[in-house]
Amino acid sequence: MLAKVIPDAEDQEWGAEKQYAGIFRFCFWRFGQWIEVVIDDLLPTKNGKLLFARSKTPNEFWSALLEKAFAKLYGCYENLVGGQLADALQDVSAGVAETINVHKFLGFDADATVSDHDGRLFQTLKHAFEHQALIVAAIAAKNKEDIEKSLDCGLVKGHAYAVTAVRYIELDAKHGSYRFFSTVERQMMIRLQNPWGEKEWNGPWADDSPEWEQVGDVQKKEMGITVDEDGEFWMPWDEFVRYFTDISVCQLFNTSMFSMQRRFHERVFFGEWTTNGVKSGAPEYRAGGCLNFSATFCCNPQFRFDVQKGDGGEVMVALTQKEVSEGSKVREPYVTIGMHVMKVENNRRHRIHQAVNPVATSDYAGSRSVYLHLTGLEPGRYILIPTTYAPREQTHFMLRVFSPHHTNPKLLRKDAPAQGFLKCSKATFVTKIRVVEARLSTPRELSAYCVVVSEKEKPRTRTTEKTRELLWNEDFVFHRKTRRQTYVVELWEDRHLKDKLLGRAVLNELIDNDRRTVALDLQAKGSKLSVGKVTVEISAYDDPMYI
Repeated sequence: MLAKVIPDAEDQEWGAEKQYAGIFRFCFWRFGQWIEVVIDDLLPTKNGKLLFARSKTPNEFWSALLEKAFAKLYGCYENLVGGQLADALQDVSAGVAETINVHKFLGFDADATVSDHDGRLFQTLKHAFEHQALIVAAIAAKNKEDIEKSLDCGLVKGHAYAVTAVRYIELDAKHGSYRFFSTVERQMMIRLQNPWGEKEWNGPWADDSPEWEQVGDVQKKEMGITVDEDGEFWMPWDEFVRYFTDISVCQLFNTSMFSMQRRFHERVFFGEWTTNGVKSGAPEYRAGGCLNFSATFCCNPQFRFDVQKGDGGEVMVALTQKEVSEGSKVREPYVTIGMHVMKVENNRRHRIHQAVNPVATSDYAGSRSVYLHLTGLEPGRYILIPTTYAPREQTHFMLRVFSPHHTNPKLLRKDAPAQGFLKCSKATFVTKIRVVEARLSTPRELSAYCVVVSEKEKPRTRTTEKTRELLWNEDFVFHRKTRRQTYVVELWEDRHLKDKLLGRAVLNELIDNDRRTVALDLQAKGSKLSVGKVTVEISAYDDPMYI
């Protein structure tokens, strides 16, 4: 990663055989691409000492030069003060960054004393660290005067600390020779690095603290415990959540096709929230605001993705808005952005026009990026809608979708399908059919699924596990040109060699702008003998953009 940020590092060094050029090159990741920033060697000092980033080694300047490149990228040094740590992590890694507010994550008020009794936040950070995430923690400063203010415990407000370890340590020396006859206690710990190389935590479990007498020498050596003033120190987890207020986590997803480690599939989309110069709600309008504005919410850009059975239902989504004042001293505020996910009909191929079946909503934040981690999704089709908070706010965005399995994400452009021989006309009616359940006249345990046949479309439900209760509650949507429509619902038994058709029911539907539930007779193939009933719910409308 460092080689990406500092390209050709060896060539940028100077010495007896390399002429000094007086300039340095750095690269930062911005809005989907790496951009180069070139700086000179003039660094801000006072009384011969560097004002900002510095190293304990007198002739080492890479951190100060990198900071200057950041200052150029952000317009000036002043713009780095109070900036988002997550943005900086994303700039140097191209990862997916999010900021965790400790109080909010653990469910405490802003002024309350925080505790993580069940270790939920600890396990979250431990899992992220073990998967190579970059993690930075900070104590929020309430005003500019508090920035870089040292606390009695040795920590510094408004200062970024790198997290270099999150782990349990065993108090294996606590019980001495009796430890073989008792359960060894464990302590949740976190290790932090102050980039200044000094000013460390001086509370419990500090470098020279007596608490370390509870830890055996072998484990101390394995952990690299020292008493040097090197800026790196351990803290007990309960003290960490007591002092630190914000944690920035930057996930690095492995997308290489030639890797033995866990691999993720990535899809990247570039889009825009824009009014396109039309009135709110018009077909080309793409700046509808969040779900609070129900009349225009579905006018936002829409993306669909699929979750297959056995995939685990895990999808990670990162939404990033474009920096409108790149390199300028005067920074334009970010638009407040977020995401909403809905479960939709399994055969939907066009934009949705009413919010249905909410699955998840990200936090809405006036920041460069927001992140949404979806887990445990049921098999089926979903629509993801990135939005601004308020309608008619316009800016460009980038959407990145990561998943361990293929989800086939796709931008939905059309409101309804074109129909006819030359595809020159649009559908005028829309029908949604929900397959609720099927009941056989002679119940038995089986694995089964339903197929809804309409013209050339044959969408099917999932296959039930072997059971007597055949329940699905799955939706399908159909766009048609005629008011009277015919659908055939087929019940199939899932078999190893060849599936068996158990029965079919015919549904003749007339568009009536209403919704109703009916139980249809299932008739055996080639006869009128009833083998049971299938229950369906029908919603039919003469406006193709109603659902």
